[in-house]
Amino acid sequence: MTAANAHSAPAKVLVVDDDFISLEVLKAMLSHYSVEIITAQSGSEAVAKTLAERPALLLLDQELPDFTGLEAYCKIVAELGDDAPLAAMISGHSTAEISAECQAIGIKHQLTKPVSPTQLADLMAIASGI
Repeated sequence: MTAANAHSAPAKVLVVDDDFISLEVLKAMLSHYSVEIITAQSGSEAVAKTLAERPALLLLDQELPDFTGLEAYCKIVAELGDDAPLAAMISGHSTAEISAECQAIGIKHQLTKPVSPTQLADLMAIASGI
């Protein structure tokens, strides 16, 4: 990609959720932003798509069919190091344990299901570089 068209290409957001309805709701909410939406429905698919597509933001469901969102992000960080994308964990369970685990591996943002437009808007404002 040349510098000239780098500015015209929208940033990529990878939405990872094995629940079809949750995935569709997040895609609809993200459609209000100038981003390219990519989806994955498992941890392994999330890792593969992150390495291939290099999204600017990951929205990771905590509970995935093969491994957790935390494990997926650890695998991504192991591959990309400091180039790992900004990530937010999405969980139906807002627990101190999940929050502490997220902080420990570098996920500074957690969203609670069902994700509200306000939660997403706040995250997009934080990720305003995308």
